[in-house]
Amino acid sequence: MSAQKSPVARNGSRPRFPLDVDLGDEARFIRSWLENPKIAGAIAPSGRFLARALAQCVNPVARGPIIELGPGTGPVTQALLARGVPRAKLVLVEYEKSFCTLLAKKFPGVKIVRGDAYRLAETLKGVIGEKPSAIVSSLPLLTMPEDDRLTLLQQAFDLMGEGGRFVQFTYGVKSPVPTDLGHNLHVRIQALAPIWLNLPPARIYIYRRAHGPTQFREPPDVIDMILRRSRQAAQEIRDEIAEARARIASNGRGSGR
Repeated sequence: MSAQKSPVARNGSRPRFPLDVDLGDEARFIRSWLENPKIAGAIAPSGRFLARALAQCVNPVARGPIIELGPGTGPVTQALLARGVPRAKLVLVEYEKSFCTLLAKKFPGVKIVRGDAYRLAETLKGVIGEKPSAIVSSLPLLTMPEDDRLTLLQQAFDLMGEGGRFVQFTYGVKSPVPTDLGHNLHVRIQALAPIWLNLPPARIYIYRRAHGPTQFREPPDVIDMILRRSRQAAQEIRDEIAEARARIASNGRGSGR
């Protein structure tokens, strides 16, 4: 197929195209970030290791829908579906209209709601019929005021009830939700191992009500497993090199006799 040049407007400038043209996910994300960095939050979509780790934090057979906030181009959505979450149970809340169009094309059968995740109760009003079991967020919380972050978590807990969990990743060095500030949230926080293979490295936090269920089995850490195998392979290579050098040195000494 031959390449087509973009049409030129009357003033000589090239018109802006919607994000759902034939661009890669990274290109779409970068374009969205350039147009509104506060909303996009990151310059690239979540990597597959981070997306997989986020998906491991939910129970696909738990009763109730699973809500994803800020799905963007859908890498975490794809990981949630691969995890076994039924399409009918997955609800995506996305603010960017062009991303909503893209998500509808990529994930038929998944409910997509265009709205403001920071007004979660209003956005999901009439959309879900039972309490969600989990909310998975890729929102750029660190770009928002602390009060907005606290309000979001409070709304999430009100929607989920006692047993729900709010899963959030961050590029920051500490919890993006300042749960020590007001609102009487009484939150229990669990920080998972950093995802070093994501660019930039990220960390996942799981928030639950302090008086909710106490047991949570940390998901298998795929990244730690990869790093362990990598270190083991590197050590084996170093051992083989050392043995080869020893044999060469031994042969050299033998031939000199």
